[in-house]
Amino acid sequence: MLQQLLASAGIGACKIDTQLQSSQAMAGGSLKGQILVRGGAVAQQINGFSLALMTRVKVSTDNGEHYQNFCLQRFRLAEAMQVAPGSQQQIPFELRLSAELPVTHLPHHTVGKVWLCTEADITMALDPSDNDLLRIDAPPLLLNCINAMLELGYQLQKVDVEKGYLQVPGKRSQSGCYQEFEFRPRQWLSGVKEVELSFIPDGADTLVLVEVDRAFRGDSYRTVRLSPHASSAQIQQALRGILG
Repeated sequence: MLQQLLASAGIGACKIDTQLQSSQAMAGGSLKGQILVRGGAVAQQINGFSLALMTRVKVSTDNGEHYQNFCLQRFRLAEAMQVAPGSQQQIPFELRLSAELPVTHLPHHTVGKVWLCTEADITMALDPSDNDLLRIDAPPLLLNCINAMLELGYQLQKVDVEKGYLQVPGKRSQSGCYQEFEFRPRQWLSGVKEVELSFIPDGADTLVLVEVDRAFRGDSYRTVRLSPHASSAQIQQALRGILG
């Protein structure tokens, strides 16, 4: 009985360890791995597993800005099992990643944080958990958009993940947060103070929301539809028509 009580408080309870085939992934791709369950001092019943893709988002309010953890996707593995003391079991999984998953790495830059949180559901006990940091690489189209902005005379200033939704005619983002790439001109360019690019997947294409902040004229918004094969030169041409 004492061991049961200790296990319910997490002492001598079973342990879980998520083992990924690779921690490197891309939005719209997949994530494969297995959950390794090691039995503790007493037998325990696991009712299932929850896997959540998490990130940090910026929240803007009337009182200022703050950051909080945000769940991008949640998956449920209904793998009920009895875990015997000292035993080991493996539960394989494959997760389909959202096309709106924020990028964490650009060439030579870390620009965000995404991690996989795994929890085991154990009745009347402290649920064991495991966190695994992921590397989400930028797709070629996003890199081409950044290169196009560099060629047009801008530099990437910062990248934020903001809580909220993007809305353009006929399309709304789905995940509840969006990534914003902020550029500043390297010199005076048509009175532009700042340009922000955000991306909404739309089937095979991507909608790029372009927010331009000009001196004395405020913000303006335009949307560009790009195919996944759009080159940096083609993107430059589309953006030049907006930026002037």
